[in-house]
Amino acid sequence: MKDTYYDAYADTPSGPGSAARRDRDELTIEPITPAYMGKKAQVHSQTWHETYAGVLPQPMLDLVTPEFALNVTKAHDPSTVFIARFGDDVVGYAEFCDTARPPVTYPHTAELAAIYVLRRCQRRGIGSALIEAVRNAVSTPRLVLWVAEGNAEAQQFYAAMGFHATGVQQVEDDGAMRELEFANFDETAELVRHEA
Repeated sequence: MKDTYYDAYADTPSGPGSAARRDRDELTIEPITPAYMGKKAQVHSQTWHETYAGVLPQPMLDLVTPEFALNVTKAHDPSTVFIARFGDDVVGYAEFCDTARPPVTYPHTAELAAIYVLRRCQRRGIGSALIEAVRNAVSTPRLVLWVAEGNAEAQQFYAAMGFHATGVQQVEDDGAMRELEFANFDETAELVRHEA
């Protein structure tokens, strides 16, 4: 499965319409292949440092090196990892589980396990395209995800994509980060409809 999207705001000095845009204008979202694992690992490491600086303890962040991220990438089923790239430059990725992992207990629910886009490439539709690819890949329209409690920008993005906070929380990374569960469905409303 490969989806192609066009980016009107290429990362160039001249902006839209510039001849310098080359083949970087075309955003490709596709399942990861071995050829891109190293580049995805670089993005994994960089986006963690960009996202969690000042949120997670620095010694913990220092462990998320490209080498560490490559080992994580290789441990995951490649059919559950999408990359976003301009030409050969990987700029983001998303990972999913067709069945949400504990502590999620909702039936028939998939999980958006990770989604990260390089800061310099954010607000250009890449995250939306990655979520759309995940929605098309999972066997259910019901998705949950976890987001850091202090990451208001990500929470706003997820809300714009149809997700909302469920009120469920968990603590991750040895107690260093509290996460909020977001879902694109309302379990309470669904239970009320089924009981009626």
